[in-house]
Amino acid sequence: MKITARWMLMITMPFVLLGTACSSSKDASSPSTADVPSTDAAAAGETVSVSLNQWTITPTATTVPSGPVTFDVTNDGTMTHEFVVLQTETAASEIPIKSFEGETDRINEDTAGTNVGETGDMEAGTSQTLKLDLAPGHYVLVCNLPSHYGLGMHTDFTVA
Repeated sequence: MKITARWMLMITMPFVLLGTACSSSKDASSPSTADVPSTDAAAAGETVSVSLNQWTITPTATTVPSGPVTFDVTNDGTMTHEFVVLQTETAASEIPIKSFEGETDRINEDTAGTNVGETGDMEAGTSQTLKLDLAPGHYVLVCNLPSHYGLGMHTDFTVA
């Protein structure tokens, strides 16, 4: 049997067309590279802006995914405040007011939960950044200067 160029073309053409169709088709269940989050974005985590004022703590979000969280904290008040992140099962409004570090009218951070980070004292008009790696759970954001918690400077915060 003599194989001609025309016969070879008839034999190979279906394979060429099949290969072209397979390589150019997109499976709807496969994400494109545009659908996959970049590693850099995932590593950056969440950023939550927080305003401290008389007598409130106001975060831009109260629920974030677990992992890196950056708190951009600004003291918008007229006096010194602080920002403390406590991991606890207790609701923000239910932590007993006792004394702490020799000062009355403060919550005891050692018994209320686990202090996972804080800014320390912040003068009025100042800002600080606090970067934490948070595990899933319930947290409370507080100002624990004397009487500030009792006047309402606390809020619940959830890490999912």
